[in-house]
Amino acid sequence: MEMVRDGVSLKEFIEKNHTLLSALAIFATVTALLSNLPIKWIGTVLSFISMAGLIMVWYELKAQLPERMSPKLFLFSYVLLWGFGVLVFYWLLEFREIWHLLLFAPLTILFMFEIIQTLNPLREWSVAKRVFGIGKEKNWFQKMFKVAVALGIGFISFYFAALFSSPLNMVFDVIKNTFR
Repeated sequence: MEMVRDGVSLKEFIEKNHTLLSALAIFATVTALLSNLPIKWIGTVLSFISMAGLIMVWYELKAQLPERMSPKLFLFSYVLLWGFGVLVFYWLLEFREIWHLLLFAPLTILFMFEIIQTLNPLREWSVAKRVFGIGKEKNWFQKMFKVAVALGIGFISFYFAALFSSPLNMVFDVIKNTFR
């Protein structure tokens, strides 16, 4: 008689994704080590770049999580999620020089992602399918309209990112100064 399983076990997940987990650990370690280089600005830039790599690997690992998982894998996924969240929060606090200049960039990407995810269900509407030529070859108007919508989403995302980056930077500065 075969046992009914809860889904993918933690052991199976680790065996299947050990290379991604190893890459995640390596990027996290390198990020921490690089911030201690004697030439501070080089260490900061390299640590920042390494953290960007860490985010990409984490996102890929998150995509590998199955819908059905064992309780241990479920808890492990939340440990990864919260650990990563704290690490990103630390990153936002530690690299204030970079974020004062560049916080708008990830915010723009975040806003674009959220707007696209919000509008994605509209693709199923017959009006949207006709206007955008979804599922068939697009004519000149449909191609230009799609480009115009993409540029509009990009502009709106950039606008809101620029609007929110200054107040967010002030909040992060206050939080960092509170912990010092």
